[in-house]
Amino acid sequence: MLLTPSLMQGRTRLLTVLKCSLAARAEEATAVFIRRLLALPDRDMRSLVLTERLVRLDLQLCLSILQHLLERSLTRDQDAHEVLLDLTTARPLIQRLGYERSRQLYELARQTERYALAQMLLSPDAQLRLGRRPNPSWENKHMQDTSLGWRKTLARGTNRGALDRLRHDRNPAVVRILLANPRVTETDVVRIAAMRPTNPDCLAVVFAHGRWIRRYRVRVALALNPSTPLDIALTLLPQLMLPELRYAAAGEKLDPAVQDAALEILSRRERRPDGADGRSAHPDTDVDVDALADVLRSWQAP
Repeated sequence: MLLTPSLMQGRTRLLTVLKCSLAARAEEATAVFIRRLLALPDRDMRSLVLTERLVRLDLQLCLSILQHLLERSLTRDQDAHEVLLDLTTARPLIQRLGYERSRQLYELARQTERYALAQMLLSPDAQLRLGRRPNPSWENKHMQDTSLGWRKTLARGTNRGALDRLRHDRNPAVVRILLANPRVTETDVVRIAAMRPTNPDCLAVVFAHGRWIRRYRVRVALALNPSTPLDIALTLLPQLMLPELRYAAAGEKLDPAVQDAALEILSRRERRPDGADGRSAHPDTDVDVDALADVLRSWQAP
């Protein structure tokens, strides 16, 4: 059946109305989503509930909610940050959502030019799996003759010298135990998060730790580490202040997707109406980016 010009115009107007209605529903649904999720105290539980709901939602509404989450996060909405952290904790996301739905969401995001969303949450390149087994000789150059089992035991212990050497460990099982040791400090965790080269799975373990990921220096070290899995780096970028974002935008060793995302966030922040170019509203803009680079290098020191 061929549509007449008037029917085609009517169909176009109806689609426009439906899209506007969907956008309005998505904004309201996102607010409800965030409120209900954050009422759950456990991040793993929130991650599970979030992905289960995304599986059941209408595809367009699901994508719109994800986009609203990202938009709110870019404006430094702390609740949106938390939910994006929950979502990224559900790694690999493709496995949680199911391949077919993930593919549909990815293609729809690309078709609607939501490139940042597609790259951050749905791109197959971002879905690095945990559990790779690196060569044992590469795992800890400071403890090459120490077995994995004994390194795990030392990671639970009190010997400061051993804990210092274990900061260099590239086995995620050792790192997971080390992060739970009450004698490990924020400085220790920052050095683990900043170490390069390293095993991306170890950085994913740091990201998934509920206590340490709340520390700003840890988030900076992860976001600006070239070894950090792409989905994690892109999730953390909106939480950074302007000097760190400028460093990311200019960081030649970082993934191009990280650089592009940093440029986009900078553009949004610096167009804010509470300052002519965003500078008066952000006291952190006076920080020397070169000095920041020196700080990042010091975090990588033994």
